[in-house]
Parts: sequence; C-alpha cells; structure tokens
Amino acid sequence: MLAQFRGLVLGELPWGENDKLLSVLTAEAGKVSVLLKGGASLKNKAGAACMPLCYSEFVTADRGGRPWVREATEIESFMNVRCNLELTSTALYMCDVASEVCVENGDESEMLQLMLNTLYALDRGLKDRRLIKAAFEMRTAAVAGFSPDLVSCTECGSDTSEIMYLDVMDGVIHCAECRRKNNLEKAREGHTAMLFTLDRPILDAMRYVCYSNAKRYLSFELPRDAAGVFCEYCERYLINHIDKSFRSLEFLRSLELLPKNEP
Repeated sequence: MLAQFRGLVLGELPWGENDKLLSVLTAEAGKVSVLLKGGASLKNKAGAACMPLCYSEFVTADRGGRPWVREATEIESFMNVRCNLELTSTALYMCDVASEVCVENGDESEMLQLMLNTLYALDRGLKDRRLIKAAFEMRTAAVAGFSPDLVSCTECGSDTSEIMYLDVMDGVIHCAECRRKNNLEKAREGHTAMLFTLDRPILDAMRYVCYSNAKRYLSFELPRDAAGVFCEYCERYLINHIDKSFRSLEFLRSLELLPKNEP
C-alpha cells in the first residue's frame, strides 16, 4: 500500500547497518517515522530530499508494519541555513522542540506552518537570528497550548501599569499594584515562583507573537536594549514549560559565547 504526503524532516537515526529512520513532521498525521533503506549510502537517490531540515514530498510503501521511503522529492532545503553554523544550530534546536511538542497521529498543521515560516525567515535573513529564535519559542508555546495569558492582570483585570510581571509557571501576568499587595514573589506551597519583569515594549512584542496572524508573527519591533531581555524570557518560558533542555540548545549557547570577528 502506497501513501503520499509532504513533510519536514526533523531528524534521523541510524537503523541497522545501512538504513536510516527518519522523523518527519506532517500536517495531517503529526510526527511519522519512516525508514530510508540504504540511507547511509551516498548513492541513494532519495537521500538529498531526506536530510534533516528538508521539506519534501514522500511516497512511502508499507512492509511489515513500518513505512519506508519509496520516492522523495525535495521542495525546499533552506540552503542558506545550512551554510551558516549558527543558523544550522538554531534550526536543529527548533526541530528538537517540534519533535518534543508534536504528537503522532494528530493534526500538526499549525506547528508545521510555524516551522516552515521560521525556517524561511532564517534562510532569507528577515530578522536577527536571535529574535527569530525567541519568537519561535513563544509562538510554539501558543501553538502547543501553554502560552501565557498576556491580556491583562489576572488579579484585577487592569492593563494600565507600565510594568507588568509574568508568572512563568502559572502563565499569567500581574500589575505592579497586585504584585505589591499580594506579595507575589513569595512562593506558595507546591509552587515555584518565577517572575519576569515586562516593560511595555517587551509585553507588546510577546502579545504580538502569541496573538497575531500565523504568517505575520515576526512583524514586531523592539528597541535594541529590550531585545536581549525578550530573547532570554522567551527561551526560559518555553524550556520551563517543556521541562526539558536540549543538547542542540547547549551547543547553540556555546557558539554564541565564541568571540565574533570584527568586520
């Protein structure tokens, strides 16, 4: 029995002596695992379309209960991402995140669109790489169903405070007055307190990323002095809710610590 679908290759694993097991993100069936026979060989005709970060059209056959790639045709390979180590590392971290939050046999059309839109932005250099990564992290939280409620203070409903405070673990914001009155820094029993201080530019950027049209979620602006804080908060929010770190993220952090050559 043959099946045809489009998907983004999130990763691969060696399988036996000469094969590879691919993890592919699809819109209709979520994550699927497919076998690429002879995938370790450079002569494999489908190999180029089955590399991680490739968005391809697959034709698979089912034998023994496991689908295997019969044909694969590359649609987009995001070649500019592959030519830069930081961009590649960022993209592979994104793949790890998608693999963690996506499920098998489920509708993952939103997450696939997010991955493709973000890879396109990285590939075309539409925004600073770090801001693209941060926006992806916050938008992933929204798509996966654990984004913060950023509309107004969860205690009084106010949105007039110039400084708001994000309770990371509860996913709500508080105004300065409610924070002071309720002593929100003090952790309740069984609750780990983690508060992020959000000034207006950062709060507005987070709101835009979470609530805007999927195709325009990167169309936000931030003052230069707020960008670093925004990036830190988005990463920490996602990682704390996934409750898992990734070696790809650790490697990316190590790259960012390397001295940059002056032009």
